[in-house]
Amino acid sequence: MFAGIGGFREGLTRAGGFVCVGHCELDRNAERSYRALFDTKGEWYCEDIRNAEPEQLPEFDLLCGGFPCQSFSVAGHRGGFSDPRGTLFFELARLAEARKPAYLLFENVPGLLYHDRGRTFAAILHELEGMGYGLEWQVLNSRDFGVPQSRKRVYLIGYLDERCRGKVFPFTETAGTSLKQIRSGSQGERVYSCEGVSCTLSSEAGGFGGRTGLYEVSQDNLCCVDMNEKPEFTSYARCVMAKQNGGIRKRRREASGVWDGKRIRRLTPRECLRLQGWTDDRIDRIVSLQSDSQIYKQAGNGVTVHVVEAIGRRLAAVHREVMEGSI
Repeated sequence: MFAGIGGFREGLTRAGGFVCVGHCELDRNAERSYRALFDTKGEWYCEDIRNAEPEQLPEFDLLCGGFPCQSFSVAGHRGGFSDPRGTLFFELARLAEARKPAYLLFENVPGLLYHDRGRTFAAILHELEGMGYGLEWQVLNSRDFGVPQSRKRVYLIGYLDERCRGKVFPFTETAGTSLKQIRSGSQGERVYSCEGVSCTLSSEAGGFGGRTGLYEVSQDNLCCVDMNEKPEFTSYARCVMAKQNGGIRKRRREASGVWDGKRIRRLTPRECLRLQGWTDDRIDRIVSLQSDSQIYKQAGNGVTVHVVEAIGRRLAAVHREVMEGSI
């Protein structure tokens, strides 16, 4: 559910032991990418989860999805269940209650844990526990699973068989991939040198420092940045910022710049998909269909494939043990 371009499916397929029998996705562009990546012939599909009828779903053992996170995200307005997008969790719960799959796997932003002082997450747990599910969750960072990005997400596992308790979470996994392996081509004039450790994108409205990029500084001026290269009278101007005994200058010191003899640029759409764990042969299919803006959106809304794969391997192993009666 809330399939996006299919990050859950890709990760679980790589993990082995899983066969997708259907999906739900409202965004038409994301759905185009999904169908370019996967053969969906004969599978169940519903555009809007609110229209999904439980009795029409095929037999399935795992219900997974990353329900919309904007209402719980720090980057959003954090409206929670008062935001219509936040209430879509209850659509997942509706299907789970009607069909009672053996396992649940949900993903969201860490802000879900703390929204409304924890009451929102408590309501989710209460809803699922009332259906008979045992629940475990953990905040996992993509950087620990072989991709060079820091991306924290909370993953929630549900199971009906108590023998599964403590078998999937907690865990950590570390595997390294350098930014040098991710980069490709030029894309605009902003982002970072990937020859070493780099700052993440940040926003510092009204303050000093690089905003959503780094300053490119010249070799003969490694510590100063021109505020106004050619001062002139205008109707609107920057505020004069002064320190005691500091005087008024047109330059300031800048600690966030880099110099490597090359232009600083932003991440390409291909790189963003690589950072989410997609391989180039899969990325080629998306790039051939979508605009850059759509690819940025789809990559940003998706799950990191490597993380889902790791969870899937654990879950598949636990399921085998349950079936064999070895736990």
